[in-house]
Amino acid sequence: MSLAVFRAAIFVSAMLAAAVPAFAQEDKPSVTETCPNLTAEQVHAIENYKGQFSENAWYARTYCVSVEEAERRMAIQQRDAIGPKTEPGPRPAPDPNAIGTVAARLREEEAATFAGLWIEHSPEYRVVVAFTRDGAKTLAKYTRDPLFVPLDRPGPAHAELRATQERLIEALQRVGVRWASMGTDEKQGVVEVQLGQDAASIRAAAARGDIELPDHVRLVEPRPFPIAAPPQPKPGDKRVRSFPQFAFRTDMYPRTLVGVQDVPVRLVLDGGCLKLEFAQGKRITALWQAHDALDLSDPTKVSVLDRFPGTRIAAGEDIVLMGLQPGEDRVPDDLVGTEGCPGPYHVVRGYTARAAWQAEEGERAIQERQRELGSRAAAERDFAADLARVPALQAWREELLATRGDVVAGAYVDVERGTAHLFHTAAVEPAALIPAALRAHITAQVAPVGQYALESARASLERQLAAAGVEAQLSADSLQGVVHLRPADPRALSAAGAAGSIRFPAITHIEFDPAQPLVEHDRMRGRDPDDIWLPLEAAPDFAEIRKLVETTELPVHEPPMGPPGAPEVERPVRYARPSRAGSLQMAQFLVGYGQTAREIAALKQRGFDPVDALDAINGRATWLTKALLARQVVVAELVSLDPRDPGRDGFRSSATWRVVETFKGDAKPGQELRTRLVSGEEADGAVAQSNEEPLVLPGLPGSLEAGGQWLLFLNDAQYERMAFIYGGEGAARRDHRWYTPMTIARPQPVRGGEAQAPFLDQKPIALAELRAQLAPLQAALIDAGLVDR
Repeated sequence: MSLAVFRAAIFVSAMLAAAVPAFAQEDKPSVTETCPNLTAEQVHAIENYKGQFSENAWYARTYCVSVEEAERRMAIQQRDAIGPKTEPGPRPAPDPNAIGTVAARLREEEAATFAGLWIEHSPEYRVVVAFTRDGAKTLAKYTRDPLFVPLDRPGPAHAELRATQERLIEALQRVGVRWASMGTDEKQGVVEVQLGQDAASIRAAAARGDIELPDHVRLVEPRPFPIAAPPQPKPGDKRVRSFPQFAFRTDMYPRTLVGVQDVPVRLVLDGGCLKLEFAQGKRITALWQAHDALDLSDPTKVSVLDRFPGTRIAAGEDIVLMGLQPGEDRVPDDLVGTEGCPGPYHVVRGYTARAAWQAEEGERAIQERQRELGSRAAAERDFAADLARVPALQAWREELLATRGDVVAGAYVDVERGTAHLFHTAAVEPAALIPAALRAHITAQVAPVGQYALESARASLERQLAAAGVEAQLSADSLQGVVHLRPADPRALSAAGAAGSIRFPAITHIEFDPAQPLVEHDRMRGRDPDDIWLPLEAAPDFAEIRKLVETTELPVHEPPMGPPGAPEVERPVRYARPSRAGSLQMAQFLVGYGQTAREIAALKQRGFDPVDALDAINGRATWLTKALLARQVVVAELVSLDPRDPGRDGFRSSATWRVVETFKGDAKPGQELRTRLVSGEEADGAVAQSNEEPLVLPGLPGSLEAGGQWLLFLNDAQYERMAFIYGGEGAARRDHRWYTPMTIARPQPVRGGEAQAPFLDQKPIALAELRAQLAPLQAALIDAGLVDR
């Protein structure tokens, strides 16, 4: 029996053994028990609430009020809410007695004394408005609604609390202090800081004058560990060289674990370092949290103890990693215990023994099936039948990955359902890879490349990066058929690529932290949405454009339907005209794309529909619909790139292109076009790279380098629009007719008569094919007099 099959058999036994006892279901107290003040009719109304918003019934249950009172209170809290805009022009003024409106006016006009505002739900429903002095007199200037109750609260005003918080954030970052959260408590007039370390060093820094620490700052140290640390190892115990872990606490951070996948691994002691062994046999050194402790008290095993729940795991055991959030895989700077076990590291957040995890998962799966099948016994039989297939599926997967990596990208077994999923290349049919006895339980889909190609590319990059001294994270993506490469220093990677020290495999996908438009935060902070949308409604033909939108039948895609557990059935697509709010928004976007009523009407008459093209952006986009929203579609040669050309328009760099061929628009071969890009150099020399644009650093796959030809979908109206949003009136450059590449059709390098695919969501297209698709559109524009011949 292979190791994989042996482990699967143990898994099945553990799951079935643990699944027998049912977890006790605690009965929820009735409303009558928790709310004795309510009448029988009121209780019945809560328990049988049929209103539009079920939250009203929950509110009534929580605060022991009738549903009518709950609805009244929710209506009060919704006074600030403004429904979707359906007509052009400014939005209606908010209710002057809306809670948010009153708070905003007080923050702006009474900053010296306004101390905060909060809702109290019991013993009576009211809004408390705090002031440092003269509360009743000041509040009366803004509202006479008895809902609002003034309160004189000594201490700092709301504005002072916020200013203290901002200064404290900057100061703590400057001196390297870690904290989990920071916020203002307006009721008590304090700024509360949940620390990730003890407060002594902060108070010492304040005593030296390095940090300003007013009396209204409350420092909350991390809770003490409920479990004592294991005893120190005996002298001479050298089983473990070091124990790498965070130098700061993380257990107090807010957690959202929904949807985070658990990862089965084996904890091993390798060369005196605790490492995690993943399914493919790869081992990486574990990086533990500050609340984890090394336990060498048992001379026969090396253990790790979580000092909160008391979970203990040992080297040589199968475990499950849990709770690691997106972005938490990045190793911080402040570490301890790294001297004997250097990286690379895998961050460990939570963990449990595999057997305990299997027992919990098994019980959860049975309870889910019990809801579907109606009885515990039927659920257990169904679960046991599925688990019985797991060893065969595991053996099939192990053999497949070992022998058919040329056409298999990956195979995954769902041990709860006794099913599997296969990723294979188009070179082989699934039936050739799946035994007949298992076909009913295995689904399959096509992947771009096989596992051998992925692993070869990953290993090649790993060797080249090490030889060039470039640090980067690598991960193979079997579904997308690429190796993701995220460099620690983008310039170092660029230099190595330009020098030929690294030759990137064709399936390399380089990733950067996504760049946002270059804009000062105060330009956008608190900006009224009407400032952004009303200029579009000022277009002279806006009303005509909206009428064209309102008469367009658009597809309405509804989610699949079907009873629980049965295969989903796709509903037939139906067509409907946009709502008033929808038509208004679509008309705004069409103006933003540079469309006019004349152009829309002319193209509709010739079978091309910009309104449908706009609707098609979300999931139905084609080359034609993308071209309908572009002002120019050209193949152009890059003449020059200025990566450090910032401006008030929000862009960092400028590119000049020479047109080779025009598919749509009025550009002529040989003419120069200029684009503005979000990507480029920062003032400090750092590189910002938008994921919507080609790479601006040279020497990398898909980099913008002079002489290369690209397929471009450009829009000058979109440039004007973006410049207005991020820079305000007059921010757009006027020295040329500037364009911006459209995010719905990213630039693609052209080689061998084909537009390549530098991004994961695109496929190559032959220029001849694109020419044939867009020629009728260009002809229609010429015939309508919208483009010169």
